[in-house]
Amino acid sequence: MDRVVYYHHPGAENFSLKFSSESPATALARRKNLEGATKLIGYPFETPVYILYEGDTEITDATDIQFDKTWLSNQIEEFPREGQVVAFRLLELLEAAVDVREEDEFHLYKEFEPQKIQQALDYVSWGTSLPQVAGNVMSNLILRHSLPNANHRTGIAMLHFCIESADPAFELPRTQLDDETWQEWVDPYILESKRLTTVRRNNVRFKQLQELDVDLVERKDGIQIRLAEFELDMHWRDALSRYATRHEDHCTEFARAVLMRAGRDDLLDQAGPTKQDFLDYLETGLVERDFRELL
Repeated sequence: MDRVVYYHHPGAENFSLKFSSESPATALARRKNLEGATKLIGYPFETPVYILYEGDTEITDATDIQFDKTWLSNQIEEFPREGQVVAFRLLELLEAAVDVREEDEFHLYKEFEPQKIQQALDYVSWGTSLPQVAGNVMSNLILRHSLPNANHRTGIAMLHFCIESADPAFELPRTQLDDETWQEWVDPYILESKRLTTVRRNNVRFKQLQELDVDLVERKDGIQIRLAEFELDMHWRDALSRYATRHEDHCTEFARAVLMRAGRDDLLDQAGPTKQDFLDYLETGLVERDFRELL
């Protein structure tokens, strides 16, 4: 039987795995060195494993979103114009994501970090093939994780906008199929993306778990990461780079699959937009667009 531990504390999902040991004394000693609130779980395997969780953020309800245009302008007034345009659109997408779900079921897990949006734009291979540009946009926004929630859903919407900026007639497959069919098709891509981003940030911790004979790490929402399927034995800086590349490749493959599923194979080899093309479309091509249809 697989030995499974939780990545997020099962009773408090804002607490995530920080340290593991076979020794409760070692885990307690490590606990004293952590500044944030902590929780400790002993997993009763044949050889017990003790997991220390730390919580560095508070979970709040979506009703606490107060990103009005004045507030946002003050936050990003020193950004280049490109960062400002993308930040405004991302927050509109976040608000749309809240609208399509019950507010008490939509939680905020972190602070909004608009400075990371500019970083994401700097890592896109603008002007290469359309699937690569769109995949890069999606991947780098997800990797930078600037929003307090819905980074995957808004990343997919931005991929959509990127393709539209090259061909405004493009429609995502969900506009031709029912939502359930779309969800069943897209979910595996999202789940693998979440596995890659989790391993990217935790390879050293997961290597320690592997040495304790743990087989699976389970994130919230039941997403399981089988440790044997990932290379973990590397410096954490190398993991950040290597798994960022894997994530970009994964999102590029998703962009290709979206185009093929939409019957637009003709766009697979088309050049993607330049950064300015994309920004112009975000600024002027989405007037009065109802973003809820994308989420």
